[in-house]
Amino acid sequence: MTKKKSPRTTQPPRIELDARLTIVQAADLHRTLAARLASGGPVVVDGARVEEIDTAILQLLTSLWRTSRERGIVCTWHGASDILRRTATLLGVAEMRHFPDGEVARGSRDAVG
Repeated sequence: MTKKKSPRTTQPPRIELDARLTIVQAADLHRTLAARLASGGPVVVDGARVEEIDTAILQLLTSLWRTSRERGIVCTWHGASDILRRTATLLGVAEMRHFPDGEVARGSRDAVG
């Protein structure tokens, strides 16, 4: 008797962002993002733990979203902290606003784009 394998939905591995993201972490994060894009598979970013983030990291994440869109690669958020949302909104990073629940940081006048 042969067992039927039940179909499993495999989630792509998440890129989990650290709580503190500054220029110091930029080179390592860049390598991680570039490798994930090179694989051609879906990219899932977990930003739920982010407590501090600077513009260098937001530029990398913006580039990730732009490049994935250009290459037809699905790129999604698994989680995004309020700090991440507010900082992205403050800096007007439109590509970053596709957060998990579709909301922009509290107090933002911009619509989700």
